[in-house]
Amino acid sequence: MKGFLDLAYRLPYVTHYRAFDAGFYVDFPQQLKQMGDWLREHGCRVTLDIGAMTGGCIEHISGLGIRMDGVQFTEDIRRMAAANLRRAGIESTLFVSPVHAPLQLATRRRYDGAVSLGWLNLPHPARGFRRTLATIRDHLNPGGIFMVDFFRFEELVVAPTESVELQPGLFYLSHGERLGKVFRRHHAWFRDGGPPAMETSDLVDRTPGEVRRLVTSSGFEVLKTKHLDLNYPREFWLLRKR
Repeated sequence: MKGFLDLAYRLPYVTHYRAFDAGFYVDFPQQLKQMGDWLREHGCRVTLDIGAMTGGCIEHISGLGIRMDGVQFTEDIRRMAAANLRRAGIESTLFVSPVHAPLQLATRRRYDGAVSLGWLNLPHPARGFRRTLATIRDHLNPGGIFMVDFFRFEELVVAPTESVELQPGLFYLSHGERLGKVFRRHHAWFRDGGPPAMETSDLVDRTPGEVRRLVTSSGFEVLKTKHLDLNYPREFWLLRKR
């Protein structure tokens, strides 16, 4: 699983996931609004969030009267998101599919729309992306839409090393560096009286041309593109199943 996050999605660290990922989506409400607008514009009633994390996106979209199921990367984060959604009174089916492998979706349900944020920047090989796109396409109704974003890390101002106290006696330390097209983050969790838990994750810069070639050759057409000049500048695209 070299280059992929894992510990952040597992106990005991997953309980602090929102603090861990705060920098990437501090302006997430603006992107959620655009997502909701596109789903309603295309009459979506049943949708899927691939990489649903803590369930915040599911909670927002469900509040618009649109059902949203989710895909999690580990059983630990699935259980945490399920508990969050139960407390909010939201009905959603959550699946598990490891982040380092092509998407596995254990359902025959078909969706009007799907979304996956940050996925295109993961260090998957081209064949892995194509297999995942094929699975998504197979689970979309005719004319179903797929929303995806991707980051251009050449535009990124790398933040200095940061340290966060997640709870008394538990600290998270992170350091990022840009290595050509790769944005590499080094993660360490320190607990009083024990050795640190450490891992490294990579995100790969994707150009609009690369993404367009990938999705159009995988049975999707590009309907809309939007540049979001947010904390982490990103492209947000609306695709439709051909």
